[in-house]
Parts: sequence; C-alpha cells; structure tokens
Amino acid sequence: MRLPETSQISFHNKYGKRIIFVLMFIFPAWMTSITGAMAKTSKLWSGSAAFGLSSATGTFPSLNLNSHDWVRWQKHHWQNRAHVSYNYTAASSAIYANRLVLGNQTRYYFKPKIRYVFANIRYDRNQFNGYFYHLTEIIGEGNVIHLNKTMSLDYQGGIGAQEDQPIGQKRQTSPAARLAVNYRWHLTHHATFKEAVTTLLSTANNNTYESITSLESRLYGNFNLQLSYTATYNEFPVISYYKKFNTITTADLMYHF
Repeated sequence: MRLPETSQISFHNKYGKRIIFVLMFIFPAWMTSITGAMAKTSKLWSGSAAFGLSSATGTFPSLNLNSHDWVRWQKHHWQNRAHVSYNYTAASSAIYANRLVLGNQTRYYFKPKIRYVFANIRYDRNQFNGYFYHLTEIIGEGNVIHLNKTMSLDYQGGIGAQEDQPIGQKRQTSPAARLAVNYRWHLTHHATFKEAVTTLLSTANNNTYESITSLESRLYGNFNLQLSYTATYNEFPVISYYKKFNTITTADLMYHF
C-alpha cells in the first residue's frame, strides 16, 4: 500500500515547519546565553548515534533500515534530552514503512537529584498506524530510585494535550495524560539492560501503549551493539484493517560520545 503523494506533500507543507518551530522552543531560553561555555566543556554533552537494520510486524510487515540517535545536555540541576528515531522501507514505487519519532524532554532536578519536574514534547509521524501524525505536549513530575548499585528506576507522570490528524479525518486536539517508567540494569561493566514503558491516555479515544526492551553491549572503544524490541498498541485504530499491535525489532551499531 502506498499513501497518496498529494496527502504527504500537503502534510509536510502544512505541519513540517510548525513542528520544527515547536521543538526549537522547547529548549530553555537560557541555554543560548551559555553556548560558549558549553563548547569549552565537553562534559556538558553526551549522546549516541546508531544505524542498523530493523524488522517490523503489524499492519505492514517489513525489513528496513533503522536509525536511533539521542543527545543529552546537563548542567547543575538542569538536564535536556533529545532523541530521533527513523524507520524506512521502499520497494519499487511502494512505501512499506516510514516512521519518524522526534522527542525532547527538559528536566529540573531538586536536591538531592532524585525528584524532578519536566516538560516533554513528542512528535510521531507514521501514516501506517492510521494517523498522519501525533503531537503531545506534557508537563509533570518524576522520581529516580536507585534500587542498588546496578539497578535504577525512573518513573514520571504528567498532563497536557495531544494533537493528531487521523487519515481521512480532521485534525483534533484533546487533553492527555502520560505515565512512563524506565528501568536500567547494569549487568556488567560492558552490558546494560533497559526497559521503558510509556502509556499515553487521551480523551479522543486513541490511547497508546509502548514498550521498548533493549540490551546494549560494548564492542570496541566507543562502539556498542544494541538490540531492541519496540511494541506499540493503539487501542482504537481509525481504519478497521490497521492492526492494534505493531512491533519493531532492531539491531544497531551505536557510537557514544
């Protein structure tokens, strides 16, 4: 199946610039005043760039290319996390997978650095789940619990709004709530297991549940191998033949900096 090209062009022209504009302003304004200091202090920045193969199941099963990158900035009690994930497959003139996820979360940690408040924005573009796009904006509170020397639990909850456009329907905005739990277990000095579960509840009856399970192991120097499994459940697909449950399994070569 291939979506009409006119719909895709209209979508990009209408919302592309707006999304980029919103993502730019989610970063705290005060960050611009210390750009010079950040350039001199590399410890303020960390992140990774990953590229590999992924296999998708659900409405349109496919084997495709995958990219998952993130960057983190942290100073004193402030922290900013941004990430991008992209999956794409095309054969001849047909597109089978075209999924883009952009996210950014800004945190302020209280003393001690366990409890925090956050502002989160996420943009999902995946026409193959029945929607042209999802845009969520959430503010809330979270906590980090260190279970022992090797395990930690980061959980948060917040409220905000969700804007989306179902295929064949008008754009809609509705109140939303987000609950998220991130579990991290350092198995060894070179291997880490992670589990992230996110629940997005919306009054528009399009609740979404996502689970990301990953295992990361060091290969050489700053290069790691990451295996991950993402399962997404859309409670009320807007098109009857779209499946509620979709998965993406990835194998990525990751470079940390």
